[in-house]
Formats: sequence, C-alpha cells, structure tokens
Amino acid sequence: MFVVLDGSLASLAALRRAVDEARLREAHLLAVRVLSGSGSLRDLDGDDEALRRARDAVWTASEEALGQVPGDLDISATALRGGAGPTLVDLADRADDLIVLGVGDPRPLRRWRARVTARHCVAHAGCPVLAVPLPGHLRALSRTRLRRRDVERLLPD
Repeated sequence: MFVVLDGSLASLAALRRAVDEARLREAHLLAVRVLSGSGSLRDLDGDDEALRRARDAVWTASEEALGQVPGDLDISATALRGGAGPTLVDLADRADDLIVLGVGDPRPLRRWRARVTARHCVAHAGCPVLAVPLPGHLRALSRTRLRRRDVERLLPD
C-alpha cells in the first residue's frame, strides 16, 4: 500500500485515509515522496542529499498530519526520483497493492499535477487507485498561509 506525499494539504488528507486503509487491511504502508528527475528509480541508499531531505520531509509530514507516526502500523517512508505516475505504477506491482493520492488542491499547478498523476495511475496501475479529495473546509484554507499546527487541528480524526 502506497501513499504519495508532496507537502500539500491534499496529500496530508490522503495520508490520514491511507493510515485507516492500512489498519483495515493490516497492510504495510509506504509513504512516498517523488522528486522529478530523469533516470531510473533511485532510493535513499545513494548519497543524494535531496533524496535524504525528501525522506525526512515525509516523516515530518506524517508527524504533522497524524500527531505522531502510528506505532500500531507497519509504516516506512522513501523518496524516489522520476515522474510521479510512472514511479508509483512501478512501485505498485501487485494486484493487492493500493495507491492513495490526494486530489482537489485549489491551486492550479498542484491540481493539474495531481490530475496527471491520478490519470496515469488509473490507466496503468495493476492495482486499485484511491483518490482522496481535500475536505471542503480545507480548500479555502489552502490558499492562506497557516502554521502546520493550525492545519492539524482542522483535519478530521
């Protein structure tokens, strides 16, 4: 089971939903940050500082969205280089996998990227794809500057 984190409020909502799904399925949850770049998929075993920072950002986002990383789940985080859609499709190579994406960000560029990624995953993945919309009360807030702790209080439990 995979959840995509890009730092947006929509991805934090997707993370919360992915945690619920992982608990229901008793599945391992891999939180993924995909950095654009060419070449083959590269995991954090390399010396790439950008990938290391991205993986740390995934753990930070998890803590911010959930209060803390859930101790009752088998959860891990990684950062990879490549196109978001193709990278996720390559990762989710089993029929019982699940890709969880956050969609519905009101900002045009993020909304466009999320649509492109979601469409690619739906068209090419051999597993289900769950698109989690940004809750309505957060759509308006995503246009303003908020501190993360203020946002946490607004996300439903």
